[in-house]
Amino acid sequence: MNPDQIILALDVDSAQEAISWASRLRSRVGTFKVGLQLYLSAGSEVLQALQRLEVPVFLDLKFHDIPNTVAHAVAATARWKPRFLTVHASGGKAMMEAAVGAAFRDTKVLGVTVLTSLDEKAILEVGWAGGVSGSVRGLSRLAKASGLAGVVCSPHEARSERSEWGAGAEIITPGVRPPGALGDDQARSKTAEEAIREGASRMVLGRPVLKASHPEAVLDQILSLPGF
Repeated sequence: MNPDQIILALDVDSAQEAISWASRLRSRVGTFKVGLQLYLSAGSEVLQALQRLEVPVFLDLKFHDIPNTVAHAVAATARWKPRFLTVHASGGKAMMEAAVGAAFRDTKVLGVTVLTSLDEKAILEVGWAGGVSGSVRGLSRLAKASGLAGVVCSPHEARSERSEWGAGAEIITPGVRPPGALGDDQARSKTAEEAIREGASRMVLGRPVLKASHPEAVLDQILSLPGF
């Protein structure tokens, strides 16, 4: 695999810790993900520091609001020039189109389909009668029709999404775990090898790396796998 296929989730509480990880692992990681936890605690500081390091950023804020609000929120992220930016596909076609129109010119806007923490029971509880596969499929098609660059889905849906979107699209899969690792709160996880074999273009790793005794060894094992 190529390091560019790996996204490291900087799910930590401080800019100092985030930058320490980015500096340490930048040769093994293609993109660093800043989510809500880090963005709310040290957003500007950490994004400025990542820009100085000249590493690509995945700004994973999962925007979901009326189109006008999302357009202004996305426009406000342009100064960070993120490589990837997420919106919830369930926000609808008009919202996703507004996000694409407001994004920095080089930013790929991605649609989050169904969170990897949700299983069939949880999907039915929120009222999505199509279950996981039906919900992912419907939201994905809507995201594609809205002009997005790809989707974020679990490795379990990567094969069908690759077939739906074709070879050039971004199919990014969180919920990747090394063999035998704990699933944590990921209800629909697979190994890195399985995710790539199923058609993921990139995978998101967080706790399996950040909490490992030897983070570099975890990444090196993944990098030894055949790529997409």
